[in-house]
Amino acid sequence: MKPTLNPLHISVVTAAAVVVGLGLKVKFGGDWFEFAGFVTGVVGVYLAAREHIVNWPVGIVNVSVYAYVFCEAELYADMTLQIFFLVLAVAGWIQWAKGGTGQSELKVTRIPTSWWVGVFLVIGLGTAVYTPLITYFKGASPLIDSLLTVGSVVAQLLLNAKKLENWVLWILIDLAYIPLYISRGLVATAVLYGLFLVLAVIGLIGWL
Repeated sequence: MKPTLNPLHISVVTAAAVVVGLGLKVKFGGDWFEFAGFVTGVVGVYLAAREHIVNWPVGIVNVSVYAYVFCEAELYADMTLQIFFLVLAVAGWIQWAKGGTGQSELKVTRIPTSWWVGVFLVIGLGTAVYTPLITYFKGASPLIDSLLTVGSVVAQLLLNAKKLENWVLWILIDLAYIPLYISRGLVATAVLYGLFLVLAVIGLIGWL
């Protein structure tokens, strides 16, 4: 059975995101692009945690907005990450819509324990390749930015495939992103990732 969307719940989540986003903008500044990214980010991750396919079009808007925000903040790894996310969002939308082999919808499954070695190996190798590039372009915090960028791509691929463990990776990634964004003056985005952290925990529990 495909997950249904409660109109009241999504209305409350959207309204709360708008109110909090406006409050953060008034208190800490930031432009309307960051505000739009905040709202669409909260709504998109909430929908993903609810396993609803509408998270993909909302996510496409979110990553498009944040590509500009991160470019302005000189977080170039995160900027390019949004381009990866845009492609992965389109692929994930198709993947969730078509379902698995012989299925009308894609089911939540788990990865074998042995896959974790490959996951961390890919993240490590990706970080080793990406860090010099970000350093060359004088990006901020090249090592941590690259590590979290590569980790986010892997987590997104697991989300696309509806692997339960995507939420475990997102929890770790969100924890690390919060201080990074504070250091770059992106307070609203740091708060957003705090909410992402909560939603990732909810997603993990819900998918379990």
